[in-house]
Amino acid sequence: MTLEEIFYDLDRQYGDSFSWRMLPLTDRSFAAELKREIGESHPLWGRRLWAVARCDSDDRALYLTEDGEYHVVHLTWSGHNEESFPRCRRLSGIEEVREVLEREALTGMG
Repeated sequence: MTLEEIFYDLDRQYGDSFSWRMLPLTDRSFAAELKREIGESHPLWGRRLWAVARCDSDDRALYLTEDGEYHVVHLTWSGHNEESFPRCRRLSGIEEVREVLEREALTGMG
């Protein structure tokens, strides 16, 4: 299953309860923002990545790294942060991406 198929299915199934939207890969603003916010101690420091989706209900974004890992990051929009901020959650693969996003749609969290 592709990311596009997951987003289509979840949007169709949950409507307004599904608060994530895909971003075009040409939109570099979320990747640039993440790079402004992280420091050398952050797990995504120095990695090539793309923002592939954003949550409409808060400041989280879904990133894909060059080695195929997905990460949900809660951006702070406040410039460089200390230690492990912004908070980051590594997802084990495309199936976990679907599980996390669907659980949010079911619980209304997001």
